[in-house]
Amino acid sequence: MRIALFYYDGFSGFESVLVGLLFKQHDFISVALENREYISEERQRYCVDSVIRDVDVDSIDLLVIPGGEPIPLIENRELKSFVEDLLRRNKKVAGICGGSCILAGFGVLKGKRCTGLGSGVDSSKTKYYDYYSGSTISDEHVVVDGNIITAQGQAYVEFAFELVRQMGLVESEEDYQQGLNWFKNIR
Repeated sequence: MRIALFYYDGFSGFESVLVGLLFKQHDFISVALENREYISEERQRYCVDSVIRDVDVDSIDLLVIPGGEPIPLIENRELKSFVEDLLRRNKKVAGICGGSCILAGFGVLKGKRCTGLGSGVDSSKTKYYDYYSGSTISDEHVVVDGNIITAQGQAYVEFAFELVRQMGLVESEEDYQQGLNWFKNIR
């Protein structure tokens, strides 16, 4: 199983660190538009494994797009084409917080149930609401609709565990809940 995490300047590292931890036993790579160092929202430096134009789409099982400041990426045709190609091949694509906004801006959430941004997509609170036109917006922390998973930024623990479940790595609901509760410090 190969998981790809998309890096861009200003991405929210905290939204993706747990994903890396939970998938550490699998082929986990970072992908980006350019082969260079990226600086996260937390001012941490990240090196990229591969640029998306060099990635064999068939080798990816799940693409994860973290939040951050997504607007500059919404017009990026190379990234949009990569995401659309993954979805055409029935691969899983996940976006949390601003990552969901990127998916909405690409139009791949039209006709889908979704959530996103920091605390949910609310027309009165966000300048990005128009990107979600044609989507069914949910207040849930994490939403799965077909092979697309979206999450609110504050739900990064739930998001990571849902990705593990969606990739078929949870043996039972009890195991899923125990792991989730441990990271949320619920006894």
